[in-house]
Amino acid sequence: YLISGELEDGQIIVDAGDSDKVQLVLDNASIHCSTGSAILVRNADKVKVTLAADSENELSDGTEYQTDDDNPDAALFSKDDLVINGSGSLTVQGNYKHGIAGNDDLVITGGRLTVNSLSHALRGKDSVAILDGTFVLTSQKDGIHAEAYLNINGGTTTIAESYEGLEAAQIHISGGTTQVFSSDDGLN
Repeated sequence: YLISGELEDGQIIVDAGDSDKVQLVLDNASIHCSTGSAILVRNADKVKVTLAADSENELSDGTEYQTDDDNPDAALFSKDDLVINGSGSLTVQGNYKHGIAGNDDLVITGGRLTVNSLSHALRGKDSVAILDGTFVLTSQKDGIHAEAYLNINGGTTTIAESYEGLEAAQIHISGGTTQVFSSDDGLN
């Protein structure tokens, strides 16, 4: 699905089958939702958010969410595996809690991401894997948070401001450049 243009107050909802793979291509898209996630993935096997070349995209949410069985808590929220790729840029403003969050695996293979959030900038409940891309993350809690493991294999990651920089049960950094500015632990 190719998404472009401005949505001043609404959301994109993905509600597909358990084995379905869905790709959303953001091409100069600006989406704001005052009552929930700008992009909400309710169900799918895997969702890929592709940042089109030379595009500038924006996602933001409101400060309060309507009660929802999905329990979303991020401007870009997925209950299933989430992949972000492409070469465009994405600016995310997490006004409610997290910037980008997935309840399974969060994988980022490219793009230029700027994320500002009240809680975690990037969160993967199972894992977060960064293979490439450029990131500037600002959060009041963790810059990148994973319950199980966090792998950084490439890219340029700057956690400009956070309480904990990188937090996971296991942290593996094998490539790229990572700078962490935190008020407590850089790695926890």
